Amino acid sequence: MKQGRESEDDGRRLKLRLLGLVAALLVGGCASFPLFLERSGPSWGPGAFDSNGERIYFSGMSERSGRIIYRGGPTGGGMMMGGGSLACVSCHGPDGRGGVHGMHMQVMDAPDIRWSTLSAAMEEGHGGEAQPEGEHGEVMAGYDLEAFRLAVVEGRHPDGTELSSSMPRWNLSDEDLADLAEFLQSLP
Repeated sequence: MKQGRESEDDGRRLKLRLLGLVAALLVGGCASFPLFLERSGPSWGPGAFDSNGERIYFSGMSERSGRIIYRGGPTGGGMMMGGGSLACVSCHGPDGRGGVHGMHMQVMDAPDIRWSTLSAAMEEGHGGEAQPEGEHGEVMAGYDLEAFRLAVVEGRHPDGTELSSSMPRWNLSDEDLADLAEFLQSLP
């Protein structure tokens, strides 16, 4: 009888060890999944983008450094959502024209960020759309690369006033920022 119990106990121990091994493999696999996405992108293969700026705009990833981290924005922080799906296109659309849309139970009104719009003097609306004004209603100068950096990295308009908290503050290198600006210049 004693030998039967020992055999039963050995069987239970083996099952527990196997269960522990399966759990460890599952947790390890789930933990490494974001690293896989960082290298490959959700569904973009080689040659999917014509430039690093286009890659950044559509995927939130740089060919130089992988995933681009941000603070703030519609999800409130840290790293990009789940599988790295937050990118410029998420709010500003595939054509850069922005518009009103819902995200994370918030209604957002993303501005037109085509370079032709950003670089124009803000006193004139493009297509009848109101352009950003400074804190006291004064006309704002158009964006250049430094004003663009101020907006994208620090979350400020050219006059220094704060952008909406819906705009993430992206941790972009100078090279990636220049690549993104170059891509926005290519949008009609």
